[in-house]
Amino acid sequence: MTKNMSYRLAVDIGGTFTDLVLLDEASGALHGHKILTTPHAPEEAALRGLRELCARARITPAQITILIHATTLVTNALIERKGAATALLTTAGFRDTLEMGKEQRYDIYDLFLKYPDPLVPRRWRVGVRERITRDGEVRVPLDVPAVRRTVGNLVRQGVEAVAVCFLHAYRNPAHEQLVKTLLEREFPDLSVSVSSEISPEIREFERTSTTVCNAYVQPLVDHYLRGMETALAADGFRGRFLLMLSSGTLAAPDVARRFPVRLLESGPAAGALLAGHIGSLIGQPDLVGFDMGGTTAKICLVRDGRPKVTPTIEVARVHRFKPGSGLPVKTPVVDMIEIGAGGGSLAGVDSMGLLRVGPQSAGADPGPACYGLGGTAATVTDACVVLGYYDPAAFLGGAMPLDAGAAREAVSRVGVPLGLNTVETAWGIFAIVCESMAQAARLYLIERGQDPRRFALVGFGGAGPAAAARVARLLGMRQAIIPPASGLASALGLLVAPAGFDFGHSLTGELQSLNWDEVERLFVQMEDRGREMVLATGMPASSVRAERRAEMRYTGQFHDIEVPLPDRLHPGVVPAIRERFDAEYARLFGLALDGYPVQVLNWRVLVSAPGAKVDLRGSSDGATSPEQALKRRRSTYLPDGRSFVDVPVYARAHLTERSIDGPAVIEEAEATTLLWPGDRLTVDGQRNLVIEIGQSTQPTQTTQPTQSQTTAKRISR
Repeated sequence: MTKNMSYRLAVDIGGTFTDLVLLDEASGALHGHKILTTPHAPEEAALRGLRELCARARITPAQITILIHATTLVTNALIERKGAATALLTTAGFRDTLEMGKEQRYDIYDLFLKYPDPLVPRRWRVGVRERITRDGEVRVPLDVPAVRRTVGNLVRQGVEAVAVCFLHAYRNPAHEQLVKTLLEREFPDLSVSVSSEISPEIREFERTSTTVCNAYVQPLVDHYLRGMETALAADGFRGRFLLMLSSGTLAAPDVARRFPVRLLESGPAAGALLAGHIGSLIGQPDLVGFDMGGTTAKICLVRDGRPKVTPTIEVARVHRFKPGSGLPVKTPVVDMIEIGAGGGSLAGVDSMGLLRVGPQSAGADPGPACYGLGGTAATVTDACVVLGYYDPAAFLGGAMPLDAGAAREAVSRVGVPLGLNTVETAWGIFAIVCESMAQAARLYLIERGQDPRRFALVGFGGAGPAAAARVARLLGMRQAIIPPASGLASALGLLVAPAGFDFGHSLTGELQSLNWDEVERLFVQMEDRGREMVLATGMPASSVRAERRAEMRYTGQFHDIEVPLPDRLHPGVVPAIRERFDAEYARLFGLALDGYPVQVLNWRVLVSAPGAKVDLRGSSDGATSPEQALKRRRSTYLPDGRSFVDVPVYARAHLTERSIDGPAVIEEAEATTLLWPGDRLTVDGQRNLVIEIGQSTQPTQTTQPTQSQTTAKRISR
């Protein structure tokens, strides 16, 4: 294949839209495409979008050398309980671990507290005679004949997948491996997940939950990937097919099949990677990523050009935004907070007679009222149409005209019980959703010991650029940055993602008395496995590197802190490790406990190869001044004067490195950026829109008589 026929394609399936970006590796040209997601069969939108984008770029799928995919399949399967019929084999006496949980109340004031039902019903949770001690010694041998009989009976009842989680299997996996070998030999159609491979870490409830989640979605993911591979091959695709993991790294399909639970939050992880990539390009390695799509908004912290990765996530919550109400999953995931604030977030009146926005979303089906697809409820997108922030004729570059009349009608209905007119209601919707996102971001950053005012906000996603400047102002930030093709940011993030796999393994002990030879052997084993996985993505061996870390805490505490480690471990490095731990603890909690013993819980290593270098700038259409980029003027609502004002509307593709003072609107095919009075926008050398936030501007308060004065002031500032 010649160089000028080499293309990379990124496909990100979101809750409302599916985003695609095609990169011409010879010229660096980027081609974007955005279509509505098909919730009943997500792959349909992805495949249709691929064909449409290839036709637009005048290429065939055979010319695509690498296809990178992020999907919400696993998240949706766990939320909607659409996984396989799954059984659990565990140590006798521990069959109810999934229901006992941690015996903690996530809301001490809720008298009717609910927890998610276990993914495995009790009749399919079976205790097996075996026992391994915490030191890895076999106390009770595995009853193999009983396992064979038990699984045979489960299969006859319709079980499709089995999770195996024995006590202390992270210390000695022998019994779990015996079961896995037996089941693969005698029940070849059964999907098997063992905890010593999926999550070899202490904390029984989390380890069991993670292994069960993996088994539950494994048949579904295998079927989905086989279908995608077959459909792509039928279209002529012969390149490498890679998937984004929740940790922000790429893996081959076989790895995703073995560890499908690692596909959780793969799309948002890609957006966080793009924020880090942008920061590295402009010399601002510390940023806050703000990804507002159609369904949710995600906020992440980027330090030193990389988003932070945390070892645990919670999914399928009974109350979506209440930690502790869901299923814990011990898998590496980009650390972010997610709130129900997107373009499709539904607006209404709550039980106290106050205006409410989210967390429910109209999604892609039926979508906001203005989509004209059957939706009648008011959303944030409808409010933006009413306020003049979105041009109904230019949405998605004109490919998807919006119904302004339907938007006004939907918003008006919300305002009637509040005594508000249509415009007041629309502004209340927009102001509340921005305030909700700013509050979530502030809490997220403060919990991590960070002052929001120190950072710039990188706004992206289909709705992010419209809200970015206001959210930044509410946070006291001085700058908001809107990257090129901001509405396709997660797909762009896939193009720059590294290949890699993040391992974790428990081997506990006091820092001063560890067997460092044993620890070093553990790291070598994990790194060898990781290297094989990275090479399976097609990366050259010379590019593979390993980064070691440890989860540590003061003995007796519950605050685990991750600390970077040197490349080789031996007793001589103990003082340096202790110093790093004390420094990080002091940064987070204000002081260090000198001389207090330190315990290591888990050892982690990221084996990776760097991603491709992609120029995200695209090309200017040749204008040399803002005047030439001016498309028209549009009547837009400004809260300062509680009135509509004709503001200039600019075509982003024509903007060059000149400044624009707000108020103004900047349009591109997949997103719209808003500047408020007092803001100043410049275009930097990477073609980012850099907005200097006007600190003197104070929007007037929302007129909403049912709001308390304090709440009204907070919403409108």
